Amino acid sequence: MTTLYCACCGRPFVRTSARGPAPRYCSQDCRLQMAVRRRAWAPWIEAGRADNGRTETGRTDPAAWGRRAFGS
Repeated sequence: MTTLYCACCGRPFVRTSARGPAPRYCSQDCRLQMAVRRRAWAPWIEAGRADNGRTETGRTDPAAWGRRAFGS
């Protein structure tokens, strides 16, 4: 069988069956833990805050440089 690594804890585990898609987690506990994490992260991801709340500004945006305009 093929050795896989758990997407939750990183432990190696052996795939029990060659049928169907490969499992991502080594145990039911890891599956439940990842479901909890997905629910906790969902509000941040839906709000587009996956980048810790930072907003992207263009490099040519004068407001990003404060009061100074380019070339002054």
